[in-house]
Parts: sequence; C-alpha cells; structure tokens
Amino acid sequence: MKKLIALVLALACLMTLAHCRSAPQSSSGTGKSENLTVEQMEEKFGTKVVRVLMDLPNAEAGAKSGQFIDALASLPGYGTEFTVFLEYVPDEGVDRSNIVTRIKTEIMAGKGPDLFLCGQDTYGISGITYGGSKDPFFTFPEKAMENRLFLPLDDYIDKAKYMEWDKFLPVVMEAGRNEEGQQIIPMAYFFSVTIVEKEKYGLEDFVCPKTRMEMVQSGNAAVRFASQIRTVDFVGRVMEPGADEPIFSEEELLEYVIEDFELGKTAFASFDNSMEEDENCHQGAFFRTKTCYDDVSIPMDEDSPDYCIIPARNVNGGVTANITAFSAINRNAKYPELAFKIIDYIMRTGSQQKTDLYAERLMGGMPVHMDVGSEEYPMENSWYMKEANFKEFETARAEISEVKFLGPVDMAVWGIFGATDEELKKSVHEQYMLIQMLLAES
Repeated sequence: MKKLIALVLALACLMTLAHCRSAPQSSSGTGKSENLTVEQMEEKFGTKVVRVLMDLPNAEAGAKSGQFIDALASLPGYGTEFTVFLEYVPDEGVDRSNIVTRIKTEIMAGKGPDLFLCGQDTYGISGITYGGSKDPFFTFPEKAMENRLFLPLDDYIDKAKYMEWDKFLPVVMEAGRNEEGQQIIPMAYFFSVTIVEKEKYGLEDFVCPKTRMEMVQSGNAAVRFASQIRTVDFVGRVMEPGADEPIFSEEELLEYVIEDFELGKTAFASFDNSMEEDENCHQGAFFRTKTCYDDVSIPMDEDSPDYCIIPARNVNGGVTANITAFSAINRNAKYPELAFKIIDYIMRTGSQQKTDLYAERLMGGMPVHMDVGSEEYPMENSWYMKEANFKEFETARAEISEVKFLGPVDMAVWGIFGATDEELKKSVHEQYMLIQMLLAES
C-alpha cells in the first residue's frame, strides 16, 4: 500500500510539473524516503526545493489532502521558482519515534529541514489531541532558541510583504524572542476561560476578580463556577524561558496543589450544578468555535446572547496562555529566504482567517492576529463574535500575563493526583523529581 501511495504521489508530481506547477513530496512517516529526495527533485526538475517539516495534529491527513499546498496556492513564485518537500511526523507509535530521531540527528549534524511547522500540544491539554499523546518535536522550544537551532528573523520580519506583524498579539509573539531577536513565530494559542450569559447570571456590570480566591468567595454563582481551574492552568509557567530548573521548589508546588484542590472543593460545593448542563455555558480552552472537550460551535454572532468571558487565574493572579503551534527556520537552512517567504504568506490575515491549514491543523488555538474572529475578520464558515462578545474576548485576552510552550513539564503537573493528603504529597514529590530530570536533560 505504501508503494502504491508513493507511486501515485510521484505520478501526480510529474503531471503537475508538466503544467509548470510543482507539487509537494511527502515522506510516509516511516523515516524512509520512498519518493524522490530533495536533491533528486532539484536535479530532475531544475527548481529550488524548500524542505518543510510538519508536526501538527493529524499531519498525515493534512499532507495528503493538500492543505499546506492549498495555503501556498497563490504565493508568487511557488511552483515556478521553487517548490516544497513536505515531511510529516506521524501522531504516534514507532514511526513517530523513528522519524523524530532521524531528523533530530540531521539537525545536530548541521542539516535538516529548512522550515519547521510544529504543534506543541501533543498531549491534548487544550482539548485537541494527537493520536498517541507523545512529546512534541521540540520538547522545549525556548531551549532550542538558546541552543541556536533557529534562525533570528528580525531582518526578515522588517521586510515582510504579506503578514501584518503589528496586528499580532505582542505578549504571545514575545515568547518567541530571546537576546538574538525573534526566532520563533507563534501561530496559535489558547488560554482557559469560562463563558456564561451576562444577563442570565447577573453579570452586566461584572468586574473580573484578580485572584482565584476572590472568584471562589464571589457572591455570584457563575463566578464561583468559573473558579474551577485545572491544576496545570493554576500552576502556570513551570520554568523561566530556557531554564534548567523549575521556578518553584517542591514545597511550593505542594502548596499550590493543596490550594488548588481546596479551592476546587470549596467552589464545587457552592455553585449550582445546573450550570454544567447549560448549553450556553462553556468552560475550557478558548479557541475558535470550540472549548475544551466540546465539539459544538459557541454561538457568539449577532443572534447570540451577550457573554461574559472569565479567564482562569494562575497562582500569581495572572492568566497563562499556551502556544499550540509555531513556525521557525533552521539556522542551517539551505533556503532561509524562501522558508521565510512561506511563513510570511501563511501568516497573512486571510490565511489566519479561512485556510484549511489553520482551520484543521492549527486550530487547537486562536490565531495570533488580534482582529481575527471579529465581524470584520470572520473565520471559516463565516464564524465571528459580535462586537459585544469580541470586546469581552479582548478584555479577557488583555489579562494574559505569561505565555509558555506546552511541554513534558506541563504534562508532569497534569499527572499530579491524590485522594488523600499523603497520596497528594507523594504524587507531588514524584512529579517534581520528573520535572527536575526533564529540565536537566533538556
């Protein structure tokens, strides 16, 4: 079957090249090159070939359905001056491990793909899962920046033709910078929220509490309901960018977790359980038309109620956002200018609004363009938030105080559990030791 697929792809490539339009070559995900190599393509077809690595949710389906290529369809020069060699990383299993190991070995040898398109939430913390819930390709992207794996992009961004950098959410974009400048371009992010009807729950004049304790002690049942926060959201950032040790001690983590559990129990005992059955009440990661574990659209357009959007507070009283997808260029890229041209084009406003690449592969999060999702800049299927609801979203978004790339240390926090104080203490100790080991090996 794999040989048949390879043959079909090869024939398709030859047919489209005959019409002066190149098609991508995709690896099968096994780590074996069953199609032409990049070098063979360049020699055979006489055009530059940009090597692109895609590790996004269900990347195989995205590669075979042409979603990435469709996003480039109108890019000047694509198919005539250059084409792409697209490799996808399988979601799970030995095939994933093999291809990750192979490509990382190439990178360490000063080679590897030109362009990386990476999904970071391989664990499904946002609610969009990969099949095997394995580590992302870059387990610590900030560490990869420190290790000089990515190309600094400030000069390229200054000359960008398609993206509107000044429209991208600054606090999220800043997560891709270090002392050398912008190396990573975040593409999608999420933060956890509770969405409830203003009028139904008496929140017309609502002022968002600044701490979770204030939420738990609120006289409003909906606000108390919103104080239910996942431990990983409450703990927030685990380490400073590129650091080799956690921000907090084991004792502090235990305090956070105990506080999390106690506040959770208090909140659960005090709110109306019927809110969990309210179809217009949504709790989880805010992205596009869905929230965590929910597969239905949130009605937020002109026919919808006016909503109150309450962000989840972390231990410091801020709001933690999580980057779910990003792009970066290999510092040793053969064609860095062309790689950036691709990023520039797929980050343009129209692409963030409506391409299948964003809708199907990246939408474990909201686009980084600050206006996308408004009535003026609707998303796929004409989904948008009416003015009142978009303003609520902007207000909640403005509360973001820290941004992180999801990784194995967050999964370690996610794994803390205990039915008794002793079990909880033991679990915190085990997971803290794991966090220390992961950071030491990063």
